[in-house]
Amino acid sequence: MVELLTCNMAVLAIAALYYTWKERAVQAASRRRVLRQRVAYLLWAVAERG
Repeated sequence: MVELLTCNMAVLAIAALYYTWKERAVQAASRRRVLRQRVAYLLWAVAERG
């Protein structure tokens, strides 16, 4: 019974680490997308001026 509990806790820990890593990767991609949009807007605004 103890072995089963230990195995389940290990699986839970691995799943928690994976989903935490995945969420951070999604957030980083979102930040990069926003940064690209802001830089594109900045370049567009500068080009419109002159």
